[in-house]
Amino acid sequence: MDESLALQPKEMYWSVLGMMNNPWYRVVIHHEGDTLRFEHPTQPTLNSGGWMERVKKEGGNLANGFWGEKIPGAEEAVVEKEAVKEICMVDDKVTRLITFEELREHEGEEEPWFVVNGQVYDGTPFLEGHPGGAASITGAAGQDVTDEFLAIHSENAKAMMPTYHIGTLTPSALAALKSSSNSNATLNDPNRPIFLQPKTWSSATLTSKESISPDTKIFHFTLSHPAQFIGLPVGQHLMMRLPDPSKPTESIIRAYTPISDSTSERGTLRVLVKIYYASPAEDIKGGQMTQALDALPLGKAVDFKGPVGKFVYQGRGVCSVNGRERKVKRFVMICAGSGVTPIYQVLRAVAVDDQDGTECLVLDGNRVEGDILMKRELDEMVEGARPEGRCRVKYTLSRPSEEWKGLRGRLDRSMLKRELGGPDLRGETMVLLCGPEGLQAMVQEVLKGLGWKDEDVLVF
Repeated sequence: MDESLALQPKEMYWSVLGMMNNPWYRVVIHHEGDTLRFEHPTQPTLNSGGWMERVKKEGGNLANGFWGEKIPGAEEAVVEKEAVKEICMVDDKVTRLITFEELREHEGEEEPWFVVNGQVYDGTPFLEGHPGGAASITGAAGQDVTDEFLAIHSENAKAMMPTYHIGTLTPSALAALKSSSNSNATLNDPNRPIFLQPKTWSSATLTSKESISPDTKIFHFTLSHPAQFIGLPVGQHLMMRLPDPSKPTESIIRAYTPISDSTSERGTLRVLVKIYYASPAEDIKGGQMTQALDALPLGKAVDFKGPVGKFVYQGRGVCSVNGRERKVKRFVMICAGSGVTPIYQVLRAVAVDDQDGTECLVLDGNRVEGDILMKRELDEMVEGARPEGRCRVKYTLSRPSEEWKGLRGRLDRSMLKRELGGPDLRGETMVLLCGPEGLQAMVQEVLKGLGWKDEDVLVF
């Protein structure tokens, strides 16, 4: 009961306004040998698990007045498992056969075609609005990108593919495409000056792992030779590929933004990765890629491809979005957790150049102080930027300690309204956003409500 004598009810029910009131918060206690395990209703962020999900999977009714527990005398619920639906990515009406020569005519930046599972798709409609930018499409042009497409695209994206299906690659064309990917001596030359290649995977050797928090590490890779540049523009990311430990014939592919300074570092590549560990007791599978990378022995090779992304910071207030140049005078950068990596890259490019008059405000949200990644490096960048005060970083914690002197609370509407306010009507301010999907959706919705235009908000 609170100060207004409102009683927190035991049962959950839906009000007339369609809002669930705040019932008792129940934690399930499991007796496991000499220990007790506490199971919460749900898991944090977007992770699956928790006793509510378990009860629903077992056919329990969470609103039956018994918190999903079986009611004495009630009939057992029959739980039917939903069949896994196979997503069709082809248009059955398309019967065109495409030769290797035809595919080669579309390996450039205009009218790019790409191949997935032997089927040919026209990527031209994606050049403007693809989340990964036009580079992700042109980099796939004329290539068989089956592994990376299936690994990184959502079910919704796969379901859209029949619209862009234009034909099937002939068997001879498929064989020629496979052999051509390994025959280009220039692309496979280990002495080339630039490591990353947009159409070809390049291998680097894992040389060390540096722990910077209980669940985050910086992975250090050695490139082909000490003088080799990474070749990653500021604000872009790369693709990383590892063999799947559970399925040796398949690969795991994910996108990451390195923390290396591509303008000055040579021969090495540093990637900050948050490890999502499995927890069988809580039915949490963990991150497939991050756990595989964490378990990889030193000395093993890892494949990279890139650069990918629609945003590039060219320096001194000039940036490029989907190939279109834009001038900004102020960046507002919003991030959480490992979403700090692209923010870190752009902030570093702005802060180290005393001739760059661009202002920066970073809002970094986390749970506790130990979760703030790269804090020392961020603080040093801000302190070293000239003139003083040109770059600022503000940290906010949802579970701060009593000694915490920064902002308190989540990155929510009130905080965004207070720190950002309304949009820059002159169009000289740009918001850069990176973090969990839930945070991204919330920030975009709030900023839209405050009057910010879509073109002024960029999501990495």
